[in-house]
Amino acid sequence: MAINVKRLLANALIELSEEKPLAKITVTDIVNRAGAGRQTFYNHFRDKNDLIYWIFLRTLSGEKQLVETAGFFAYLSKLYCEAQKYSRFLMQACKLAGQNSLSEAIFLQTYHYYKQYILEHYGHAVFDNRLEFALAFNAHGASNQYVQWAEAGMPGSAEEQARFALHCMPQCMKNLLPLSAEERSF
Repeated sequence: MAINVKRLLANALIELSEEKPLAKITVTDIVNRAGAGRQTFYNHFRDKNDLIYWIFLRTLSGEKQLVETAGFFAYLSKLYCEAQKYSRFLMQACKLAGQNSLSEAIFLQTYHYYKQYILEHYGHAVFDNRLEFALAFNAHGASNQYVQWAEAGMPGSAEEQARFALHCMPQCMKNLLPLSAEERSF
């Protein structure tokens, strides 16, 4: 069985974040914990923030299948539930600022996810300035709220956070996403 080097490095960083502040963890700390070399790290990640973003993306695994089979609320609930599993790590990661920060990456992921979903299902014909504005506005708000929720210690249930996110979504977006009648009423 092949070793998943990315997962090995990610686990090392998560473990280290339980022991000391994430801001003080270096690439050297990570590779020492993982039993890998610096070049191995840089073969897979640009920097520590790139690894942090990769860990965040793990919380999104399987989202397309989940949206299609169980709905958008189930996808959002899973996203928040997975985040709670890594709460200490993500609380610290969301507070890190600067180039390639997780906060900016969450915005970009949110924006591109919605845009890509709509393009795949409806094409370019539905895009106008109003929808583009709604996508950017919602992505900024949703990502900012996610960061604030993480920094506050992730209070409340994952389902409650998913309801809040759907409740605040612009109607023009709700009309283009696979939402049940109940999900549209949040």
